[in-house]
Amino acid sequence: MDNSSLGSLGATPVQAIGAFAAVFVLLILALKLLQRWQPGHQRDASVRLLSVRRLGPRRELQTLRVGGEVHTLYRQDNALVLLKSEPWQAWAAAADPPACGQPARQPRLLALAAAAGERLRSGRKP
Repeated sequence: MDNSSLGSLGATPVQAIGAFAAVFVLLILALKLLQRWQPGHQRDASVRLLSVRRLGPRRELQTLRVGGEVHTLYRQDNALVLLKSEPWQAWAAAADPPACGQPARQPRLLALAAAAGERLRSGRKP
């Protein structure tokens, strides 16, 4: 194939690459636009890990902030148990951080985690 036959196809390689780039950019813009209309999509619904307290191998207490709520979770192997949920303002007001960075309510949360662990081991549902 020589250069004269390429010209008869109607598009040069530079034009083909430009068209591909234009379609790719339009696809990205369409996906961004559709993401804004997705149900449940909120800008303030960010998730932030506030603290993690290791209780042993594959066991821990996690405190997560999801939007305006704070959730305390107990994790053991592949199981999650929601121990408590409260508004961010109430959690921030009650948690004057000690030197170690853990909430002052630690003994009560440890007791809740131990109870949740017993339920998981015995097979009872919470």
